[in-house]
Amino acid sequence: MEAEQILKGLEDFNQDMDWISKNLDRLREKYPNKYIAVMNLEVIESDSELQSLIQKLKEKGKSPSEIAIEFISEKPPRLIL
Repeated sequence: MEAEQILKGLEDFNQDMDWISKNLDRLREKYPNKYIAVMNLEVIESDSELQSLIQKLKEKGKSPSEIAIEFISEKPPRLIL
């Protein structure tokens, strides 16, 4: 794989992770306590079990290691300061 392709993949991954952060409230409503897979700024799959989500991605011909996967907690975490 060329360096340019690797950099593009990292940029896309970072954009997807930023998108998850910016849309967390909306994602909590739609995917409470589920793992989501985000690609190109959209949720492409979700499941309550990580292994099941990974299997679904593989069945679609996707490489889970190249996709932003995040657990969406129903409630925001409480910070203890």
